[in-house]
Amino acid sequence: MLLSAKIAMPLAAASALMLSGCSTVLPLDYKNYTGPNAATLVVQHKKGEGGLFYLAFYEKKGECYDRIERYELNFSASATKGSVISYQIAPGKFVVVEQSHGIGNFAKIEGKFVYHSAGYSETQWIPFITQPGKRYFVARDYGVRVIPANYSITPDTNPAKVFRDFPQQQEPNWNANQRCPHLLYDN
Repeated sequence: MLLSAKIAMPLAAASALMLSGCSTVLPLDYKNYTGPNAATLVVQHKKGEGGLFYLAFYEKKGECYDRIERYELNFSASATKGSVISYQIAPGKFVVVEQSHGIGNFAKIEGKFVYHSAGYSETQWIPFITQPGKRYFVARDYGVRVIPANYSITPDTNPAKVFRDFPQQQEPNWNANQRCPHLLYDN
């Protein structure tokens, strides 16, 4: 079961949320964890795939998970070439890889197809809890899998093949649909 969450909204609304003027909303530059027990995050930016990628950390607060930090993941290559990035993360963290991308003028919202002249943006949250020494591959529309250190990921790697090769779902995990609500931004 994919525990990710998705939401579609008009691009103008998505831009307003991202540019709300609150400095706590703006993404930071992530600095790799340097401990010997680091988990490794591998994110593929496929050729021609647009959008923004973020790495966010959450903590459990009562019945929900509250975002405490958010970082923009920087890809060195353009969307026309694709690229793969890796980050080192401390173990035991409630992590989400978030991707926002344009999906066109039509979107399926609450079971109905709707049109907006400016288009829609879709955001997907892929959650997992980092474990010492594990290597995680994250793919849009698929989720997250633990992969061996010697398993090669390139911009051309087919995520479906990775998920066939490694069918075991990530454990432990947490439900991204239980993010704490906030007025100024959507976690």
